[in-house]
Amino acid sequence: MKTIEQFMAVFKAMPVSKKISMTVVLGLVVAGFAFMFLWANQIDYQVLYSNLSQEDAGNIVSKLKEQRIPYKLEGGGSLIMVPAEKVYETRLALAGDRLPSGGNVGFEIFDQTSFSTTEFVQRLNYQRALQGELCRTIGEFREVEHARVLIVMPKDSLFVEDTKPPSASVLLKLRSSLSPDKVAGIVHIVASAVEGLTPEQVTVVDTTGRVLFKGPDQKDQTALLSSNKLDYQRQIEGKIAGRVQTMMEDIVGKGKAIVRVSAEVDFDQIDFSEEKYDPDSTVVRSKQRRVESSEKGGENALGVVSVDPGQPGVPSQQAGTRTRSEKEDEVINYEINRVTRRVIKPSGTVKRLSVAAVVDGTYEVVTAEDGSKTKKYTPRSPTELEEFERLVKRAMGFDADREDQIHVSCFPLSISADIEAPETTGTDWQAYGRQYIRPAINLLLVLLIFLFLVRPLLRSVKGIVTTVDSSPKALPESESHETLESARLPEPRARQARDVQEKTVMVAKSNADKSQQVIKGWLQEAE
Repeated sequence: MKTIEQFMAVFKAMPVSKKISMTVVLGLVVAGFAFMFLWANQIDYQVLYSNLSQEDAGNIVSKLKEQRIPYKLEGGGSLIMVPAEKVYETRLALAGDRLPSGGNVGFEIFDQTSFSTTEFVQRLNYQRALQGELCRTIGEFREVEHARVLIVMPKDSLFVEDTKPPSASVLLKLRSSLSPDKVAGIVHIVASAVEGLTPEQVTVVDTTGRVLFKGPDQKDQTALLSSNKLDYQRQIEGKIAGRVQTMMEDIVGKGKAIVRVSAEVDFDQIDFSEEKYDPDSTVVRSKQRRVESSEKGGENALGVVSVDPGQPGVPSQQAGTRTRSEKEDEVINYEINRVTRRVIKPSGTVKRLSVAAVVDGTYEVVTAEDGSKTKKYTPRSPTELEEFERLVKRAMGFDADREDQIHVSCFPLSISADIEAPETTGTDWQAYGRQYIRPAINLLLVLLIFLFLVRPLLRSVKGIVTTVDSSPKALPESESHETLESARLPEPRARQARDVQEKTVMVAKSNADKSQQVIKGWLQEAE
């Protein structure tokens, strides 16, 4: 309270101009500190989800209100922002509630089932869930903003000839163009997720009406295959070129080697079957032998009854005869030597490689007589080039049977030998800046306010207090100067002042002339 009363007394004793300036300075100081406090403590909102449907945005906002998490809506309600420190935590919490759903119903539709649900409704729910899950999966592509999948499931038939295959249509809302291989990936994702669906029965279009893939048209498949073949060829060339170039740069220096690779790839797939017979080489496969024997007649056999022409009417009897026969058969089956071979040659084999490598020479700094320095280029020797060629052959997998070609040359490159790329320390200054920029600005703001506002204000107040203390106050005439001094000063200082005053009076009385001269000198100096 005493300090406030003293300040109010000082403020009342100040001139009007200083009162106005002091009020303005105090207002600026308060406004500066208020701005600094609000700016330093404002909430840093970051994007939680963007490109949301109205249904997802409404569900997410309801969950945020339940959890009492501050949020901001932008982009017409399609973008939701939350405090930066709660972004990942909120995403995990919403993911547990299966939000956002992308505006589509997935397999969570079966979380709540009823015993009264008919088979038709179950099939319809399964189709809806499958379409929703496919939409969510396709939406994971960076180029796809929104996706819709429609699946046609034909009725089951008892007859095979009446069975119809399923079909699917995919509608894409794109942020940027899709490459052919990604379109093929979407087609195969849909075809693999539906039982009995083939890629030929899938159609993909975008919201502009452009057909990205149409199954029955063989041109699309040919274009996709051609694109895949070209990508495969580029991968082979890039892999070999990178392997050779990194090895060369480690030897001659960074940026002092150029390697280019051209690969000839055979994409034909050959299924070769071969069957050979060798007539000169035979093997007994089976052998069969059969022997038959038979015997006719004997001793007890009766002879032929006949009439003797010499004695008519008298029978005669001849001795019996015996007959024996044998039959032998032999069958031998031989197997001819046969060789059966089936060879399947895979597609994508490298038929030929052509590698061209250029290396820089060496540089020598030459100082002229006038002190100027120049660089002298020295090409690589033939021995070095031969050694480089052998290294490149090893690195690329050189095969003479494929008639691979390689050529290594030496030419001066545009990069000088004495100019080296600055080494990167690996420090992420941007991350440090984002982390410490706010405290640094706060500190700078406090320093500026102290230097340009607080410090001048303190000096002004101190000067005013000193001026008021040094000016004599009007006292009643009945009070003497000694009483005034003793009232203004504390007791020890008042006693000391009285002692000094008595000594001064005594000196002045004892030497009046000299005291008079001193006073005149003071008056002249004052004038």
